[in-house]
Amino acid sequence: MGVWQTVGLVVIPVLAGWSALRIVARQGARALDYLSALFWSGVAVGLGLGDGPGWLLAAGCVTAVATVLAHLVVVAARRMNQPLVAVDPEAFRARLLAACTADGPPEALLTGVGPDGTVTVWGLEAVGIGRERHHLGGACGSCLLEEFVTGLAVNGEEAVEQYRAQLCRRANQLFLLRRGVISGDWTAELRPVQGFKAPYEYAPCRVHRH
Repeated sequence: MGVWQTVGLVVIPVLAGWSALRIVARQGARALDYLSALFWSGVAVGLGLGDGPGWLLAAGCVTAVATVLAHLVVVAARRMNQPLVAVDPEAFRARLLAACTADGPPEALLTGVGPDGTVTVWGLEAVGIGRERHHLGGACGSCLLEEFVTGLAVNGEEAVEQYRAQLCRRANQLFLLRRGVISGDWTAELRPVQGFKAPYEYAPCRVHRH
């Protein structure tokens, strides 16, 4: 085996390992890093099982495992950064509505259901609702947000229909709610989730279980 051929084989697991490192560095924000790590790991394993050297098979297995571990590190880091708070679903929904309809409400807020089924809200910190992951017990987070959006926004029903359509495509979404400066009416629109985009897989209701 020539020198350049050996160098070419060495580069394959290096690229796989570098992609796995980027998964951790970027907190899993780019799907391309996952695809690159798995692709180059697969190439290394395939060549190792074929006519390639045995060390290439071992290197491919190592980088494949490293990719899985990198993903687990990202998931664990996200969960550690956001504390978990248990809430009563009905009381929490009522609290959200009260915060948005009281005197001096916020101008906008963002909310959504995470891949673990918890609800997170951004923009209501001033009224005591932080960015923690709110655990609803056995209730469905998507159902709660749909009821909240429908009860608050003038276009709530339309936004909920779009939300369900996106979930059916396995594309999790956030609700962005804005309050009109003149009218004071709330409107809702969707924003795609950054990072891990798959919706909660084990929703307790049939409507949101896909």
